Amino acid sequence: MALSGWLSVARQCARVGVLVGLPSAAAAGTAGWVPAPVFWWVVTVTAILVAAIAGAAWHKRQLARHVADSQTGKDKLSAILDSVEACIYIKSPDLHYQYVNRKTSELLGLPPRDIIGKTDRDFFDTNTVASLHLNDRRVIEGGEKVVAEEGRVLCAGGREHTFLSVKLPLRNPDGSIQSLCGISTDITEYREIRESNHRLTYFDPLTGLPNRRLLLDRLEMVVKGTRRSNRYAGLLFIDLDNFKVVNDTQGLHEGDQLLRRVADRLSQVVRESDTLARLGADEFVLLLHDLDSSMEQAAQAAERVAEKLLARVLDTLPVEERALTLPITGSVGIALFAGARASVDGAMQQADMALQQAKGAGGNTLRFFNPEMQAAVMARVHLEADLHQALARDELRLHYQIQVDSQSRVTGVEALLRWQHPQRGMVAPGQFIPLAERTRLILPIGHWVLESACRQLATWAKEPALEALSISVNVSSIQFHQQDFVARVRQVLASTAANPNRLILEVTESLLMEEPERVREIMLRLNELGIRFALDDFGTGFSSLNYLKRLPLDALKIDQSFIKGVLTDPVDAAIVQATITLAASLGLAVTAEGVETEEQHQWLQEHDCKAFQGYLFGRPLAVGDLRLGQRHGLMTS
Repeated sequence: MALSGWLSVARQCARVGVLVGLPSAAAAGTAGWVPAPVFWWVVTVTAILVAAIAGAAWHKRQLARHVADSQTGKDKLSAILDSVEACIYIKSPDLHYQYVNRKTSELLGLPPRDIIGKTDRDFFDTNTVASLHLNDRRVIEGGEKVVAEEGRVLCAGGREHTFLSVKLPLRNPDGSIQSLCGISTDITEYREIRESNHRLTYFDPLTGLPNRRLLLDRLEMVVKGTRRSNRYAGLLFIDLDNFKVVNDTQGLHEGDQLLRRVADRLSQVVRESDTLARLGADEFVLLLHDLDSSMEQAAQAAERVAEKLLARVLDTLPVEERALTLPITGSVGIALFAGARASVDGAMQQADMALQQAKGAGGNTLRFFNPEMQAAVMARVHLEADLHQALARDELRLHYQIQVDSQSRVTGVEALLRWQHPQRGMVAPGQFIPLAERTRLILPIGHWVLESACRQLATWAKEPALEALSISVNVSSIQFHQQDFVARVRQVLASTAANPNRLILEVTESLLMEEPERVREIMLRLNELGIRFALDDFGTGFSSLNYLKRLPLDALKIDQSFIKGVLTDPVDAAIVQATITLAASLGLAVTAEGVETEEQHQWLQEHDCKAFQGYLFGRPLAVGDLRLGQRHGLMTS
């Protein structure tokens, strides 16, 4: 009965009275009336109890309904999150997973119960973890909202995925960060499509090289760069000779295979900073940037690259196929550009014109657009051809420059190579020695220099006035790193009967720093024969002082560029003085090169330098003309 019903009954009873059997009355066999106040107290208490019981039952029903509704809400939310085609997850401040949706579970290949409580370290490689946690910490520690592309994430099945992730902090009521919520959308397929479109737009589908569009974009950037820096860049057009014949006789498929091989070969000689592109058919283009501020040096650099390209093209076909097919060669046209007058169209036109000149010359060659530059290149080509014959034609000469002590007494000479060309006259060493090193002609030439110097030592040893003289011979890095260099030196000493104690080999700092332990071993073996060593042009390289003290050196030669400034440049003077002090501390002699004035000589003597070489004492001369100056009064023959 409802509470209102109970109250109605109570009111009726109050009007007429209620007969209640009391224990005393019952015992007496009589009945008594309960007073109204007592009755109302009983009714009130009863009503309260009934209301409490009814209220408890109602609250129980409401709580059950709320719990049911709450569970339904959670199930609905979970169903919604599981239906989303994105990874949704929550991580604790220490980056342990607290929640993952269905998509996350599928990508990791594990049910949620095997993911919750673990970290990314349990699922990904070290590099991936480092990348993911870098963004996570920005959220947890900095409170940032992070939107980032997270790539190379290796998921279940071993496939790499790329995600676009949004990560944000979940906060407590007091504002502190409770956890991280992340939503990561798999954009792997979109990225692959984007990259595929990029490849089709900017790269040649046959060879994988940049196409004309990308080449022109990069050429525009390089042209702008040369306008700012005034350093030359180069554009090389490469065309295959006889490619059409190969295509016609062996088919398009073989032609395509050949183009792929050529592209692969050419790519092997290209710097990462340069661009090798295919324009179409058998036309390739190489963009060289930042060659040199000097046009001549830039031309030489471009020429060297072009020669390598031609060699690579020639090597494209296997040897056994070359006898059966038309030889594959190439033609190269070169255009250099720099400064305000440079332009994309101009560079393209000039390189193409140079290419046509190369093809018109019969192919398998290179041509520069600039006629003057082409003339200079051809002059170097002829010089190289002549250098190949210089030894056989007996055109090389040794000149000697005297070295003196603090008393101006001759202690020895330095052997200096000269080339007496029948048409060009005396060719400067700076013109042909770098060429000899580049072509490795320095090996036979260097051997001839060493042999000639040792033969001169043996001759002087027969004259009492000259037997104490030493001869210093410059040794190139290429020579020194020959496997049998020590054996060659030993053979020269034996064949000439020269005294090894009078032979000094001059080496450079750069040579010492190439394979230093091997260099030290070679020097020690030669030192055991009695040969001495001098470090030439000291101060111009980057040798380690700690390493120098371990080498069997006898002397340091101070480069003439420092000697020239001792009277006018405090820095040069300080370097020379420091070198003299350093040599003394290492127990080495010091020779000052390039001494040209008496004032320089006097300054050096005042600073404890005891050996000198330079025009003040004598220019390099042929052995027949070698003599000491008037103050020395001695002539050699």
